[in-house]
Amino acid sequence: MEINPQCERCTGCSGSEDQTLYELGHMDDKSLSNLMNECRHSMKGLYEEAWNHASQRAQEKRGDMAAAMDRLRDLQENFSYKLLEELVGGEDMERLLDEYLGDEERKHLEEELMMLEPTEEGVCAEDIKKSLQQYIEKDLVEIDNDRIRITPKGSEKLAKYVLRRIRENLSGFSTGTNATKEEGFGVAYGFGRRKYEYGDEFYKIDMEKTLMSALERTGNKDGSIRFEEEDVWVKETIIDTRLCVGLIVDESGSMNGDKIHAATDICMALSELTTKNSRDTMKLFLFSNQVREVPYWEVLNVTFSGGTTDIRAAMKKFRTSTSHEKADKQVYLITDTEPNCEEGRYVGFEKASLGVMKEAMAFQREGITLNIIMLDTTPHLRQFATMLAKRNLGRVFFAEPKDLGTIVVEDYLRSKKRLKNKKM
Repeated sequence: MEINPQCERCTGCSGSEDQTLYELGHMDDKSLSNLMNECRHSMKGLYEEAWNHASQRAQEKRGDMAAAMDRLRDLQENFSYKLLEELVGGEDMERLLDEYLGDEERKHLEEELMMLEPTEEGVCAEDIKKSLQQYIEKDLVEIDNDRIRITPKGSEKLAKYVLRRIRENLSGFSTGTNATKEEGFGVAYGFGRRKYEYGDEFYKIDMEKTLMSALERTGNKDGSIRFEEEDVWVKETIIDTRLCVGLIVDESGSMNGDKIHAATDICMALSELTTKNSRDTMKLFLFSNQVREVPYWEVLNVTFSGGTTDIRAAMKKFRTSTSHEKADKQVYLITDTEPNCEEGRYVGFEKASLGVMKEAMAFQREGITLNIIMLDTTPHLRQFATMLAKRNLGRVFFAEPKDLGTIVVEDYLRSKKRLKNKKM
């Protein structure tokens, strides 16, 4: 994997815009009405901008009221002068009053003033919507009536931001690797060729291309061939470090709050890492008593279902859906409760845990690395972890939500390094 160092210096994907987008993505209720309340306590920049729109709106309203009142006052004064002149001339008072009451311009001005009556100043949904306009114009968010949705482009931007934040907390782990120009499955010689560099193994020398290079340079006019270092070409090896990563996230009711937000961050970070490794893939599954596969960019917009926990079904869904994949497979299963459900029915811990053990054995037979990350330390979870460890069926981590990102990203990077070393 190669991470472009320029990305860390880029100002286009950092700053308050990223932070605001991050907080929008972690709102459980993504609506304009809820955002009005939320941004008073967080997203201060967004709220200040909304206040600016509210102040401008109030100022424009006051200006409209003053202009309407001036026009109505002029109209009333003109009518008063006309009334006095015509009364002096002996005109009918009743006709003059009917004329005044029936004046359409006066009616329109009075109606306009009623509509412009002063109201309590403050931020309204329209002000919030205006403050999000820059995000809409950049195709980072969409607003449909009252609903706010993070777009795929917004999810991609968030993925970069989340990964950058997590990498800052990695404990001395080097993420740098030696990138290869070509990729494939297994180790072989590719079609790529390059000039010889000091330290290249001699068995990699491409004799045919080296000979042709020397002939083209010397012309072979006297029947001899003279080799120079610049003539020597070597074959590029294809190093496959391909991973098929499964992220299986518990969406039962107990995962609400920081736990599900931390899992969402992991989804963003892993999606960015697998994108940087062009042949890597990632599959995201959400599960409770049912299992569903979700594109990573939609996880910020889904409504989490709640319910019981069918871990076996979630594991099986990943295994069967990736059976055709020719890659090293690694699963991160994130949960905060013990297995207690099978095929949509509550069966209790003991029966459900045996089902998970059977599926873990299927993982082992098919060479799938299983990592279960527990976000709680209840006795049942510790018992379950012990059962897995005794049978060497997978690794179990107990973690706090705040440490989840560091654990998974660091483990993914170590797996990439181990895989590359194994293939070489």
